[in-house]
Amino acid sequence: MTVVIVNYGSWPDVVRLAGALAATSEVASGTCEVIVVDNASPGPVPAQLYDPDHWPGVRLVARADNGGFSAGVNAGWHAARGPWLLVLNPDVEMPAEALGRIVAAVERFEDDAAKAPGIVGFALRNPDGSRQPSVGVFPNLARTLREQLIPRSRRKYQAGWRIQSGPVDWVTGACMLVSARLFEKLRGMDEDFFLYYEEVALCRSARRRGWGVEYDAAVEVVHRHPLQNRPVSPKMRVITRHSKLLYFRKFLPRWQFVTLSWIVSAEAKAREAGAMVQGRADSVRVWRAIGALARAFRVGTEPKGRDVLAFAETACTPAVTSVRQEARAPGCRSWLREIRSAGKRRGARLSAFLSPRKDGPA
Repeated sequence: MTVVIVNYGSWPDVVRLAGALAATSEVASGTCEVIVVDNASPGPVPAQLYDPDHWPGVRLVARADNGGFSAGVNAGWHAARGPWLLVLNPDVEMPAEALGRIVAAVERFEDDAAKAPGIVGFALRNPDGSRQPSVGVFPNLARTLREQLIPRSRRKYQAGWRIQSGPVDWVTGACMLVSARLFEKLRGMDEDFFLYYEEVALCRSARRRGWGVEYDAAVEVVHRHPLQNRPVSPKMRVITRHSKLLYFRKFLPRWQFVTLSWIVSAEAKAREAGAMVQGRADSVRVWRAIGALARAFRVGTEPKGRDVLAFAETACTPAVTSVRQEARAPGCRSWLREIRSAGKRRGARLSAFLSPRKDGPA
């Protein structure tokens, strides 16, 4: 088995986790290897990761750019030797017995590969020991609208009391076991997603192809800083809206995607107006950029992968005061110009937006 840790700017967490894994009997014996994938983090790489003798069984894969979580996982998969990948966030704390249980599960799966699931998720705990959600139901428009009525920390996930070991729709990528054979079939994770919803897309693609997705409550790890418990930065607000729109476009009926895009547009307009009244220029920039994203999705000119990061960073730069300037800023394509030209080519026909997808709904 190969443990893949994707890092961007979290070296203290990486050192702590890699050191803890290197001390386990599974890594020391060679049953497990650990690959740290760095997405071009700023600052120096810790010396421990450069020295192959410091932590035997731990390797570093340094990427030249930050392509997002999916790109990092895929880089780890290409470098991996094991038939299963255990994907971990750097801020996960994994007890030694948890790794042993996962290795034992992998051995069972290898003994009966025909019945093995493609993806397995595990129980997450907060640092205080309380349960942290880690399993969800596939999104749709009705569910997305209902989620706005509940706290953000629980919007994406199922309530804990509903979750039992066994088949589920999707599991979080913070601690996720994936078959390398499944990755070969899917050609890895979808790198159009920069961050957020990529594990939901992976699980949906796996289930479409007949692979099982399961949850194992017997294995517990601590996840210290889940996204849903953190304040949403302006840049992350842009990225998360992009990911949800992208997921809807790829996996749901066309009418649901288009409806969501218009809802996001309306939200962006209302919040931009509120921010202007309050004199919050940073929020004006963010919501104007989100509105531009929604329009770009409707005409098929949205950014993908690492371009999403460039767009979000440009939109959140204080020196940028308008979306027109954002479109000309370094590192960001002229999205608005592309939106206009695509809109003219299509005549802005609503019927085109509502036409069925060729591959039909999921």
